[in-house]
Amino acid sequence: MIVGEEPSARDAMRILLGSAGCECTVASSVQQGLATMEKRNFDAVVLDPQSLSSPAAEVISRINEFHPNLLKRVVLVTEEGGDSEIKELAKRHSIPHVQRKFLLQQLWGSLEMLLRPDAVLQNVTPVARLISDSLRDPLPAGVRGLQDRSRRLLFSSGSLTVDLLVEPEADSNRIALWGQILDSVRPERRFAGVSVTLQGWKGPMAQATADEFGEFQFDFNFESNLSLEMRIAETNYVTVPLPVLARSRRSAAGSS
Repeated sequence: MIVGEEPSARDAMRILLGSAGCECTVASSVQQGLATMEKRNFDAVVLDPQSLSSPAAEVISRINEFHPNLLKRVVLVTEEGGDSEIKELAKRHSIPHVQRKFLLQQLWGSLEMLLRPDAVLQNVTPVARLISDSLRDPLPAGVRGLQDRSRRLLFSSGSLTVDLLVEPEADSNRIALWGQILDSVRPERRFAGVSVTLQGWKGPMAQATADEFGEFQFDFNFESNLSLEMRIAETNYVTVPLPVLARSRRSAAGSS
């Protein structure tokens, strides 16, 4: 069950989970959700407290009161830098939470961990951490203007690092992305043949294969919410969740 008052947010999660084979029921309020739980059994609940008029603590308390077993199978949707009360609530009740901007990459994995913990532990997909973003890092005076369209991103997962350069094509809806996979512990390690899949909101958009230097590239139509899925070995995958991308700025008419 998906509980949230914002229709577009509910629909986005319903489509995402439906594509993973889930049968979803949506509720626009806590009252509707609890009433539906009285009539049907649910495997899990995705709760979007930011879009509910009732306080998150009250919602969790009511689920715990009427459906205590279901509380162990709740996933909270949170905002980056959002309500500290919700994060504290999740920590107190050991409820997994997923940031809204990472729903595509993490929501199904969080649910699967609750529903099939044994299966998940056998096939965990690490999520790489963003450790550097040129959009946020200070640059010397004048440099940003010269490299306005380019964005350099560096991710880390264990000893692996993924170096990305993202560049919106001028006056176009296309984006070019170049990447390289490296091992900080074993610099001599080669990643030739590693499969890299570009994932969009609706699923795979393109696939590339890394060369002997671990380098790969994509050229694709703009989409703001993307991730890279890398098959490092037969049973070793790494997910790289890209930050929200921006379109290329249009050139001003008559500019030289």
